Amino acid sequence: METNQYMDMFLDESHEHLQSLNDGLLGLEDNAEDVSILNEIFRNAHTLKGMSATMGYNKIAELTHEMEDVLDMLRKEQLAVTGDIIDTLFKCIDSLEQMINNVANGDPEDLIDVSDLVAKLTAIMRGEKAPAAPAAETSPAPAPAAEPTATATPAAATGSADAPVELTDTEKSVIAEATKNGMRGIYLKVTLADSCLLKSARSYMVMNALEEVGEVIRTIPPAEDLEQEAFERSFEVILITAVDEEHIQEAVMGISEIETAETQVISLGGAPAPAPAPVVEQKSASTSAATAPAPAPAPKLSAPANKPTPTPPPAAQTPANAAAQKKSHAGQSVRVDIEKLDTLMNLMGELVINKVRLEQIGQVHRLSELTETLEQMDRVTTDLQNIVMKVRMVPVSQVFNRFPRMVRDVTKELNKEINLTIEGEDTELDRTVIDEIGDPIMHLLRNSLDHGIEMPDEREAKGKPRIGEVGLIARHEGNNVVIMVTDDGKGIDADIIRHKAVEKGLYTQEEVDALDDADAVRIIFLPGFSTAEKISDISGRGVGMDVVRSKIESLSGQVDVETRVNEGSVFKIKLPLTLAIIQAMLVQVQAEMYAIPLASIDSTLSVQPSDIRTVQNNEVIVLRGEIIPIIRMEESLMVPHVKDTKELFVVVVHAGDSKAGIVVDKLIGQQEIVIKTLGNLFMGLKMFSGATVLGDGRVALILDVATMLN
Repeated sequence: METNQYMDMFLDESHEHLQSLNDGLLGLEDNAEDVSILNEIFRNAHTLKGMSATMGYNKIAELTHEMEDVLDMLRKEQLAVTGDIIDTLFKCIDSLEQMINNVANGDPEDLIDVSDLVAKLTAIMRGEKAPAAPAAETSPAPAPAAEPTATATPAAATGSADAPVELTDTEKSVIAEATKNGMRGIYLKVTLADSCLLKSARSYMVMNALEEVGEVIRTIPPAEDLEQEAFERSFEVILITAVDEEHIQEAVMGISEIETAETQVISLGGAPAPAPAPVVEQKSASTSAATAPAPAPAPKLSAPANKPTPTPPPAAQTPANAAAQKKSHAGQSVRVDIEKLDTLMNLMGELVINKVRLEQIGQVHRLSELTETLEQMDRVTTDLQNIVMKVRMVPVSQVFNRFPRMVRDVTKELNKEINLTIEGEDTELDRTVIDEIGDPIMHLLRNSLDHGIEMPDEREAKGKPRIGEVGLIARHEGNNVVIMVTDDGKGIDADIIRHKAVEKGLYTQEEVDALDDADAVRIIFLPGFSTAEKISDISGRGVGMDVVRSKIESLSGQVDVETRVNEGSVFKIKLPLTLAIIQAMLVQVQAEMYAIPLASIDSTLSVQPSDIRTVQNNEVIVLRGEIIPIIRMEESLMVPHVKDTKELFVVVVHAGDSKAGIVVDKLIGQQEIVIKTLGNLFMGLKMFSGATVLGDGRVALILDVATMLN
């Protein structure tokens, strides 16, 4: 099989499954008795194994197969969930990620030696490192006394009253809980047509249809046998659902090559089961879509028996209406290559440039008909631009999801007790921004974990809970997204920062004494600054905070910190929603045009030369009682002064808490601009963040306000 055409899909889905495995193991570590989490982990490992084997990556498949065996023993309560098992599975995930990254880079998968991990997993299965605990320790709470037993008695399936399926304690508990929430346990026997050639594909389609109307908690034979066609013509399913048996039968019989679908309500507590629904003979393939939901095709058979949940959803959100919501979105999303989105954005930018050019032509030649047409075109391009922007938007959860695992590992390494809280993970940012913010957030989190949160005994002595709290929060603020990393640790002592700054030669004693506490704390963002007493794998090299500020400012964002000693700190990152098309103020300095992002502008004003004063050899103006330093663009650009004028135009800009007034020759007006990068040749021009093409074809440089103010 030619696998190259499936490579991108394999890599994308592999990373998704690895992230799900990470999330699942974190959840299992907190709640070892949650069977639904364990089954979800098993399903992801099983799917990843099948995908890898199909693509010919046998080493990846081998490791995931060993993981799957351990997980299966945990599901069957043959092993107890222990810290040793969790740590080993995490190491397996790390190795799998490295192997998949090697594949993505064109390297062999077996550059990573996983023999030790395979041996460790084998030892765990033998009970050498993680012996099985007594059943009482791992079994879920038994069902209430009134419901001591649960047996499936599908007389229609077997022709007798004897139960062909014995339920486990977990399955009994799940069905009992489902019954309390107005749902039922259903036994289903599906028989395929004698002429069916692709039995595994049909069984997958059946499982997919059943997942639309309920929750499958077991298949006979197991999912792996169904996938490998290791069964005859029939297989059995146990599911919980809120829909009636007829609906289940119609959903299954809507699939071609299904001969019969027999259902039976599972009896609890020895009560007689309702009479079985009549056997539904095979129907035409043209079964009404209203009664037989057609399952969406999928490339791989996933484990159908991995979704038992001890607490089924409440009646208000039953699998039936949840399935209806899910179906309404089915088939309405597609996976699009990033390069195509970039091309679409570039074309959108060209359209905006030409629209502006047409507007200028209409104004110069006073073409009223053209102006009217352009007004309509402006509305259309604005709508199109908004849609393109939304398509490029992705939730910050894509970045946030990687941090719970990191926090868990660092917390164990530091011997601290820390709880991570994430809020606003649905907040969306442009893809280009999302790709860049992972490292800055990681540095801030590591800083809070290492420097911020105290050791448990120290926290207890201060009257704090032993468990420290670290928060990762995202939210919208106007046309910006704010990301905050918070902690309830010891905070940052401004006096310690002052002392370290003098010790490292970054400031003199007189200079730090002149700084207020807020400015003193901001010294942590200077290159080479660190308060760590020793260098470790986590901190102390003095690069973290500087990397954060440099990266965020390169994204036209700002970073700041608020802190109180013994109360904690808040690091606040402010980022633009998008970096592609922005509103800007066009200004003129002599013969050249420049663009200033509108988000950085406070106000514009005209002043007389006499309004400019000198304070400590620096030119300033006083605006509403506030002293604003002046930046003359002629001097910053080092262009010769032409002539003095009676009136000066000043654009007051801000970056963080800093403000300045930029003196220009002329204010042209507000305009929508498309940001173009300057390229490697002009990387040294720190004063400019990019360039844009104006409607008349001229190029205007975009001022980097944050750099100018620092």
